[in-house]
Amino acid sequence: MRLKLLTSILLTTSLLSACGGSNSDDGTDTSPDGGTPPDGGTPPSSFNHQITGNVIHMGAIAGADVCVDLDQNGQCGESEPSSTTDSDGLYQIDWQSEHEQPIYDLIATWVQISQSLSKPSPLKAAIKPELSLHGVDANNSVISNGEAKLMAAQEHNGAINSLTNIEFQRIDRMRQASETPLDIATERLFLIALLHTIYDRGEADTYQLSAAQSVDVNFQNTYKLHQYIDALIGNQLTDYLAVDDVMSMGKEQLKQLVSDSGMETQAYLDSDPMEIRFLVNNALLAQGYIETPIDQKIMSADDWQVITTNFLEDEQQPSKFNLAPAKINNFFTLDYGDPALSFTGSINDGKVWGQVIATDDATAQIEECWNTDMGKWINPDRDDQGYQPHAIKFINNKLQTVYSGTNVPVTVEFTKYQSNGSDWQAILSTTPAALQLSTLNWPTVVYRYTIEQAEDVMCRVQDDFNVWPMPAHQDPLRLTTTDIARLFWPSFYPHDIEVDENTKRISIDITGEKETYEWSLQTSPSGQSMIQIKQVDLPAKFAEFILPDHYLIVGADIIEITLNEAMGYGTKNDYLNITYNGEEDGFNQRFYQHLSSLVTTTQP
Repeated sequence: MRLKLLTSILLTTSLLSACGGSNSDDGTDTSPDGGTPPDGGTPPSSFNHQITGNVIHMGAIAGADVCVDLDQNGQCGESEPSSTTDSDGLYQIDWQSEHEQPIYDLIATWVQISQSLSKPSPLKAAIKPELSLHGVDANNSVISNGEAKLMAAQEHNGAINSLTNIEFQRIDRMRQASETPLDIATERLFLIALLHTIYDRGEADTYQLSAAQSVDVNFQNTYKLHQYIDALIGNQLTDYLAVDDVMSMGKEQLKQLVSDSGMETQAYLDSDPMEIRFLVNNALLAQGYIETPIDQKIMSADDWQVITTNFLEDEQQPSKFNLAPAKINNFFTLDYGDPALSFTGSINDGKVWGQVIATDDATAQIEECWNTDMGKWINPDRDDQGYQPHAIKFINNKLQTVYSGTNVPVTVEFTKYQSNGSDWQAILSTTPAALQLSTLNWPTVVYRYTIEQAEDVMCRVQDDFNVWPMPAHQDPLRLTTTDIARLFWPSFYPHDIEVDENTKRISIDITGEKETYEWSLQTSPSGQSMIQIKQVDLPAKFAEFILPDHYLIVGADIIEITLNEAMGYGTKNDYLNITYNGEEDGFNQRFYQHLSSLVTTTQP
């Protein structure tokens, strides 16, 4: 980890030449009569001291109150020497002390009136409440509630700025842990090398920051990222410089994430991006700081075991709940631990109806899907077709696999919620009141998931698919609406059917009820022509949820297929799809009994 910085440290140790506590280079002057008189007379009872310096934070800070914190309690006492910065952020403090070389810290405070700085910092805006449960100090930002505060150790020629404040936070933590002066000095040597790298200080003194440098866009963006990482990690680790180590190693990757987002750094951090959480967590793992995820939002090995048992392996204890939006009557499905049964229902006029259905249909047809790379239909349960199943990968919060029998990528992304957290409670508050989901005692962790399928996949019933003959011309481009009507509705054609060649629509009179369908010619995943037929006269709220029928044209035959269309994360984000540890406190059965008790006796 930080041992690789040894060379850099050796090159920069001169920057901490006053680390031993001497005031000779820190802006402090003793009076001519200080020290032991040459003639051996009585030593002076007091010494004169002077500190000159500046206060810099996103520019020079005018009107800041600066004090010498002699008792090092982090506060400016009434009796402690103080001064105020001028328009250039400069200050001077003169005082007398009975100590020739006093030990102290420097504190600068001011009221922040600038609108851009009075807003919560990216860390405060992005940090989530649950992080505080793990010891994250969310108040490390310079500005809080309109009040700003910077601190500095005494060895920096009176400089008080963003970088001295970072150093002081580390020093203060080490002091509270009662580290020895030697250990503190050693860690400060490591820190100066890290900060030098993070902020590209070149040949400059790391802690001597000018007003112009502090408003440089690159410096500010780096500082925001650094503080964000600080808020994520906080004091969860015993290593005092883990934050800075991670920032030093991952700075370029962090900046690339911001660039890829197309957002300004501030806006990107305000979005609380999971990508940064993953990067930080993986860096901590790689550098040996942690063995399991530090962030509650990141999936651990235990989480993936829950997913494997309750989500992936349906033959074990399927534990899933899927809830559709109100526009389709909040249709829901509950898998409650029995691989052979599901509880399904919906909400009509504020009332819940539902029933248990069998899911282990022994007569279920065997399906095979088109594998584009292999150029043939594949049944993944067969081992004589040359198809090699893909191993499932768990990367960050994503499960990566392929559509069974194909090489089409499928990604399932999980979002972790602590069931007692505000985020999960907010989700429950948006669910239908009739389901009373907020009254349940949920498992400790709930996982919401979304699915992304990269490409369309077509499948058919193995050896038993329906087949229709192509018209005599056997040319997909010459197909007419009349051809479609004659092929698929022979018992209605021609007397009980209306054909509109212009709109490619077919209307069928079924016992006085008319149904209208529209067909189109498309290209299938295999590159062959494919017929799509969809009913178009359904109520608007159902139209988008009715799947069309598909038929593949293969030479002289038309065969029935199922087209599983590609989907993205945002396609059905109004659905609530969740899984959990169904065995925890018997939740599967409790959930089933809860929904069963809500079902009205009169079903629609």
